[in-house]
Amino acid sequence: MISSFTTTTVALTQIPEAVTGALIAGVNPALALQSTWLMNILTAMIGGRPGMISGTTPFIGIALAGLVEESGVEYVYYAVMFAGFLQLVFGMMGLGALMRFVPYPVIQGFSNAMAMYIVAAQFRFGKVAPDKSYLAEYSTRQLVEPGHSWEHITDNDTDWNLGSSLVVFGIHVALAFSICLALPKLTRIVPSAFVAIVVCTFIEHIFVRQPTDFRSALIEDFGLVKTSPLEPIWSDSDITMPGFNLDTFRRVYLYGLAVFGTGLCESLLATHIVDELTEVKGRKNRIAIGQGVGNIVSAVFGGMGGSGSIAQSIVANHSDGITNLCTFLTGAFVLLFVYAAYPMVNIVPLGAIAGIMIWAAFKLVDWESLLQALAALLPLSIRDRVNLDCKTPRSDALIMLAVMAITVCLDLSIGLLSGVLIAAFVFVWDSSTRVIVEREVNAEESASVTYNVTGPLFFATAGGFCDIFPLEEIQFDPDEVVILLEGAEIYDYSGMVALKKVYDRFADLGKVVALSSISPTSRRLMEKTAYMWQGVNFLEVEEVDQSLDQSTLISQSVDID
Repeated sequence: MISSFTTTTVALTQIPEAVTGALIAGVNPALALQSTWLMNILTAMIGGRPGMISGTTPFIGIALAGLVEESGVEYVYYAVMFAGFLQLVFGMMGLGALMRFVPYPVIQGFSNAMAMYIVAAQFRFGKVAPDKSYLAEYSTRQLVEPGHSWEHITDNDTDWNLGSSLVVFGIHVALAFSICLALPKLTRIVPSAFVAIVVCTFIEHIFVRQPTDFRSALIEDFGLVKTSPLEPIWSDSDITMPGFNLDTFRRVYLYGLAVFGTGLCESLLATHIVDELTEVKGRKNRIAIGQGVGNIVSAVFGGMGGSGSIAQSIVANHSDGITNLCTFLTGAFVLLFVYAAYPMVNIVPLGAIAGIMIWAAFKLVDWESLLQALAALLPLSIRDRVNLDCKTPRSDALIMLAVMAITVCLDLSIGLLSGVLIAAFVFVWDSSTRVIVEREVNAEESASVTYNVTGPLFFATAGGFCDIFPLEEIQFDPDEVVILLEGAEIYDYSGMVALKKVYDRFADLGKVVALSSISPTSRRLMEKTAYMWQGVNFLEVEEVDQSLDQSTLISQSVDID
């Protein structure tokens, strides 16, 4: 019974989100609704993360908007099929493991940015007038368009509702948000979001519309929930499909790549967020396969594709919808609503939907990460004064804030990619300062010197490592030189070249040089370029230890600036 209440609620809240995606793309909402129920059912059956809801999202609409404007809606189906095929290949090749390269600050920044995006998206309902169709004009956008997240709030093309309609809408938002926030503390027998929809709908039609002339916008005012019968696009008389040839592929492949990247990013990040909520790890490759099959099938039957929905997954999980059955039933209820029970769905106030989505955004925000970022940016004196002891490294705080800003101002995929690149640069920069070389001389006979190298040797440290051994200094070293690599690790060809260059520098001065204590992973890498190490002397660890035990050592430490 709880699953039925939960999935009914998610199905109701997912319909406006799907319609929003269709409006952004500039297509009939029927395409989005068709994809939404098909993808939920297919991902639950074939490959999906339990508790993750799928369907058309605004980001999918963004990826397809340019194609609709340039070539027409008929090409959307080919683009979505191509995206689904790429997702299928991605999953079959096991590339879901690439998610481990996404640092946690990027996930935190993305979650916070998505919460801001969800809240901003609800403001568009404040411009939906009661008893007037919002679908008269389609709203399209470019793939990368700065400020689109809040454009519907600041634009002058559409007017805000005034007077009683906006007041009633605001009351519904506040009431739905309060119910979702407070009811779980009293009981979890019935999902709070479901109760919010029932209460707001009852108030709208019994206490607002009946005794007064006041009214707020309903779902039917935003987008009428009704779609055409299910049949393949090639047999649908209302669709004129272009031939699949090279010209068609040239038109759609870039947009297919956009849907592939956007959909995969949102799906895998939704998986990660649900993993955090349930503490059960999802199978990312299987999820990619399920998304691919869902997109291909939905396109074949006249849908515009979709992805994992972070907002709806949050609503489902906080209403105890954490199984594949819930995902399947969500699709089944959307199917029921769009084909049979649409009159019941159309009377739900948009204010109730907005309140539930704002509650989902409230749950999505990582509040601790914001406090940590604030502590990282404040000086120590202020942190001590207000007793802030949750500081994280400033670089992590800046990465999180950068991902938030880029995702909100530009796009999901760009924000994610930018965060990963910034984090990679910060890591490389930090690692490039961690190579330390200690110089240990035999104080009794001064016949040998040992250089103890610690840290990573790779492209960012190669130049600095070579600079530690200038000719004008090492020419005065003893005739026997040992380069001890016990605490070092060679990661790439640049690191090997730097080590060989230092070796040759000593050898050219007529000194006897040896490399020792090379780690197994570094040795395997060096064996692949065996020609480089011909004539190089290697010492066993025991020989070096014996030499050091018999000596009084003078140690000098040098690190890379």
